Amino acid sequence: MRADDAGWAAGLLEQQRREYARYSPVFWRPAEGAAPLHERFLRRQIAAETTVALRTSRGFILCESRPHEGYVDDFTLARPRRWDEDGAALLLAVAERLAARGIGTLRVATAHADRPKAGLLRALSLAVAEQWWVHELLPAGPPAPPGRVSGAGFAGLLTQVPPVYAPGGPVFLADSPAEPAAVGVIAHEATERGAVLAVIPAAPDSALAAELRRKGWTVASDWYAGRPLRIGSVSGS
Repeated sequence: MRADDAGWAAGLLEQQRREYARYSPVFWRPAEGAAPLHERFLRRQIAAETTVALRTSRGFILCESRPHEGYVDDFTLARPRRWDEDGAALLLAVAERLAARGIGTLRVATAHADRPKAGLLRALSLAVAEQWWVHELLPAGPPAPPGRVSGAGFAGLLTQVPPVYAPGGPVFLADSPAEPAAVGVIAHEATERGAVLAVIPAAPDSALAAELRRKGWTVASDWYAGRPLRIGSVSGS
C-alpha cells in the first residue's frame, strides 16, 4: 500500500464511521469535514516503518507492529463487503508479515454491532479479549482541563477524542481493570468534569461487565485477539 492510497482509504473509513454511528451514536459520531485530517494521518501511518499497510482492489488494512503484538484499527472494505474473501486475505497476509518479524498475536478493534466483520475475526480463530462499555453523560459544568483522574477503585484519562469523531465534548476513558463498585463513581466524576461520555474497558463475562450491564451501559467496541488461522466460514452477515 502506498501513501497516495491514503485518500481512497480515508473515503472508505468515512463510510464506515457513518455506519458505525448508527450502532452507538455518541461514541462513533463522525465529525464533519474530517476526511482530509484522516487522509493526512493515514499517509503518516502508511509511511511508518512500524506499519504493515496492505490493500486489495476492495479494501485495506493498517497494522501497527508493537513489541509483542500487531494492532489493527483501520481495516475496512468497500461495499459490498466480502469479508470472507478480501477481509480474510488481508488479515492473513498481515499475520504472515508479522510472523516474519517474530510477532504471532494480533489485536483487532471493531464496532460491537459489526456482525460481518466480527464473523470474519471469529472464523480466523480470534476471540474477544476486551470490550469498551460506554455511557452518555449530561455534563455538570464546563469541561475540566484534560489529564489523569483517579479515585477509589479506578483511574483514567479525561481527554478529547480523535478529530474524526464528534461526541460533543471530552470523554473519560477508564483504565483497565476498574473495580465493579467504581462504575457509579466513574460516571459521577466524569460528569463533574464536563465529560459527555464515559468509557470503561472490561473483559467479557467479568464481574465488571456484569455490573456495567446491570447499570445500563452498552458495548460500543470489541477488541479481538489471537493468532489468525482459518478455522471456519464467516457468519453473522
